[in-house]
Amino acid sequence: MAFDKKQKDFGVVKIQGDKVQIYSSSASYTTIAVGKPVLNAVWAGDFLNITCSDGKVRRYSSTASYTTI
Repeated sequence: MAFDKKQKDFGVVKIQGDKVQIYSSSASYTTIAVGKPVLNAVWAGDFLNITCSDGKVRRYSSTASYTTI
């Protein structure tokens, strides 16, 4: 299941240690538990690229599916 269009259009992500919150409005969000400390999280089209503290970048296509790039 891909990210909701509202999440991509709103465009706000917040890093909380080893979790990333993806907002669809100012009061509604979904959390991705990465399991490693997160340095950066940015939207790239339909994907969310999350950079971990070990230098690896995970490209999420949904909250549950990613590939390492």
